[in-house]
Amino acid sequence: MQKKGNEMEKQKKSAQAADHLQQDVLEKMTGFLLGNANPSIVFHVKNDILKNITEEEKQALQERVMGEKIIQGIVACQKENGWLGNGFHGQNKEAGPYENQEVGVKYLGEKLIYRDTPVLKNAIEAFRTMKSDLFGDGDTDCDQYAATGSDIIMAACVARAGYEASFDISKEIAVSLESFHRVTEIDSVTDIVKIRKRRPERVNPQGIAYVFPKQEKWPCRYHLDILAHTDSWRSEVNITMLAEAFNKLLQDNELDYSPAYCVDIGHLVGCCGAFREGMKLFGEKGAAHEVYLDLVEYMCRCGLYNLVPQLKAEVDLIYDSIDEQGICRVNFCENTLKGMGTYSGGQLEEDWKSKTRKLCDVTYRAMVILYHAGRMIS
Repeated sequence: MQKKGNEMEKQKKSAQAADHLQQDVLEKMTGFLLGNANPSIVFHVKNDILKNITEEEKQALQERVMGEKIIQGIVACQKENGWLGNGFHGQNKEAGPYENQEVGVKYLGEKLIYRDTPVLKNAIEAFRTMKSDLFGDGDTDCDQYAATGSDIIMAACVARAGYEASFDISKEIAVSLESFHRVTEIDSVTDIVKIRKRRPERVNPQGIAYVFPKQEKWPCRYHLDILAHTDSWRSEVNITMLAEAFNKLLQDNELDYSPAYCVDIGHLVGCCGAFREGMKLFGEKGAAHEVYLDLVEYMCRCGLYNLVPQLKAEVDLIYDSIDEQGICRVNFCENTLKGMGTYSGGQLEEDWKSKTRKLCDVTYRAMVILYHAGRMIS
């Protein structure tokens, strides 16, 4: 009995030591970011992580954010109906990378302190008034095609901007869950696709295209983005299913080529970042292991840290990379963080002209990842 009591006491002390270590890491990261980072990052640290921001601080930070060059460019490109710029899915050749509806809404959603700021509120309203132009009068794209459609792009924008409660994207959330669930129902994607060969330059170096039939489902980056930034879908059953899907997708599929995933709309069109069997959460540059910060963040936001071993390994690597100053020194794929675009990027600093600004973006994303993984105690 005494031996059992001693063991429990040791476990308790070990847990307390881990808690103190996590608290120490949080304090160091917080100190670095609050002392050096962009006002948007400062807001998210104080509001989302520490939960101790005042209304006066929010107003002061909002004023600074609204004065930034990129934000001013987005405001200037907004049309009378609220639409941002001339493009939807990606930039227009006559405008900057942020001056279009999709990227502009996502950027504003992460940068602004107040969600009801007119430039963002009116852009979201434009989705309502422009729906018929985007989707037509028939079935929406996500009903017909796997990992494709204006509707899932719109829903990802709405989710990232934090408008789930006031803009109905329940259908797109359901399709996102169905798409991941499809992975768990089959042995391999090869069971549901048609394999077509095309000229290599039109698809990929091997000339192999996996073509999804109509009404098929398959998960993509937009589905994950939608789930990562919404709450209504969250249940133990759904989170467990999502973990099962990712554990399956992350298995080595032993293919020696990377097939293009397409749908047929009279001609082959690429899917919106469809996840591949054999996918990884990191890249390899020479001998360097480079974490995909965006995928890791979104999966952690979905509550998968303890359910997906490969995700846990990447998060633990990030945790171990925090130095004595609270700065994240992990090797990461820059394309997953720099700028902001349709498929990647989460840069909240105005630029990376200084090394410190770049480190602030990396450290902030690391903090978000560790927080949603339960590796931070505030």
